Amino acid sequence: MSNLFLIFLSFGLFNYANGYNFLIISPVYGFSHMKCMAAIANQLADAGHQVTYFQPFVVELYQKHDLIKNPSIEVIDYWHDEEGKKNIQSSEVLSDAWTSVKYQSDIGVKIFAPRILHGAFQHMCRRIFEDKELHKMLKDKKFDVVLSETFDFCGLYLADYLEMPAIISVFTGSKLSAITDALGEPSFLHYYPSPSSNFGPKQTLYDRMNNFWYKTLSTSAFGELFDRQFADIDKIMNGTVRHWKQILGDVTYHFANSNPYLDFVVPTIPKVVPIGGYTMDYTQVPPVSKELDEILNKRKYTVFISYGTMVSAKFMPDDYKKAMIQFFKHNKNVTFLWKYEEPEEEFMKKNIPENVYLSKWFPQPSLLADKRVNMFITHGGLGSTMELAYAAKPGIVTPLFADQPSNAQMLSRHKSVEVFSKHDIPNWKKQSDLLRKVLTDESYQIAATRLAELLNHQPINPRDLVVKYSENAARFGKIPSLTPFAKDMGFVEYYNIDLIIYAFSFLLFAIYGAIETFGFIGRCFGSKQIKVE
Repeated sequence: MSNLFLIFLSFGLFNYANGYNFLIISPVYGFSHMKCMAAIANQLADAGHQVTYFQPFVVELYQKHDLIKNPSIEVIDYWHDEEGKKNIQSSEVLSDAWTSVKYQSDIGVKIFAPRILHGAFQHMCRRIFEDKELHKMLKDKKFDVVLSETFDFCGLYLADYLEMPAIISVFTGSKLSAITDALGEPSFLHYYPSPSSNFGPKQTLYDRMNNFWYKTLSTSAFGELFDRQFADIDKIMNGTVRHWKQILGDVTYHFANSNPYLDFVVPTIPKVVPIGGYTMDYTQVPPVSKELDEILNKRKYTVFISYGTMVSAKFMPDDYKKAMIQFFKHNKNVTFLWKYEEPEEEFMKKNIPENVYLSKWFPQPSLLADKRVNMFITHGGLGSTMELAYAAKPGIVTPLFADQPSNAQMLSRHKSVEVFSKHDIPNWKKQSDLLRKVLTDESYQIAATRLAELLNHQPINPRDLVVKYSENAARFGKIPSLTPFAKDMGFVEYYNIDLIIYAFSFLLFAIYGAIETFGFIGRCFGSKQIKVE
């Protein structure tokens, strides 16, 4: 028995010694972003590699999260200094997202997104670049690859400044148009519609104009955020950091949390790897607790409701809360499980009907994997969208802000969900009618089942893409041959405007020459005719 143990121990040490050394930079801000980055860390560690998980606490939330599953991962918690603590963003910063149009408006995104996100990231990024001991510690660990997100670009600035051998940029959302040009990807225009546009054969001239407007402003919004971060860091480091576009041009790979079977089809390049679905594995999901098991048996229908972590349901306006109560009362044959941050709130305690169960937290994957849960009402965050699609559940998507309207539209084209405007929540009857439609119309379940089958039987598992491409980056470092030359072309050169002008000029010259030639010939024949007469 002891010999067998030594064999297994030796095998484990051999794998570890021959593995690569990865650094995952995962700022603590949005829980879904953290969940995605932690999944990459776990999968690389499970593959036998050495993994360090560096998490700067941009906000002092989720301090006891259990996202890191593999015990071999070294976790480095990094905290604000005193100045940073004074400027930590309030959890109520997005409380008006329930009613405000600015978070779903292209102009609103352009105006407010850079300010809000820069304000959140600024002081932690300053601390990271002022901390020379941190720089030395990370350099001394001799990482083969650094993986960091393009949402808060500070980690990528740091990796490039420390001259890491290989960098993999990650976007835990689906698409970020601001980075396409820098990576060398073709434009998403005509492929990735605005959330407020029709797509496919129904697309009109207005829709195409709307798509152009959406792409231009969304690209500008995140470009401005990254430029603001660059200006801050450039000042601290006296001009020794590179611009974000240069950094993205040199990354070995870019991981996009997009799945080609779920998402809109877009043109891309080999260095952009679609890993969407790598966090999904319902075979490993534990069953619900005994308490939830009893609740799920109470009625014919059970509906799970969660609006995510960034915008709390407790910040709903009073008329929204009252409408939700009426919505619940009007559907007494349905059990509702609602993730609500303050279940002991006085209003809820007085008014919530017996068919509704409130909790600060529910085991979302376990609930979605349970056949007794018939439907999911969600905000449309990409994590929840993926979980809904993989779980073969129909749903209602009520997007609140950011990429959620796009995610809702992406999923609705598969005919498994309906999209419900947040501004219609006070109209409880409208939401009730939609609920009954999705619950009773079998076409939604049929579409959801087909989509889940498609996603769960892809030719290549997205988790394999994460590990194999990360190992490839560790082995070869930077691979300049994967970056297309077209990314360095100017607007005129890329769209052949100069060539079109030359061709058009030549055509005009040829036409002019032909007219003059025929005119000259005509005049010659005319003069001869006059002489003969």
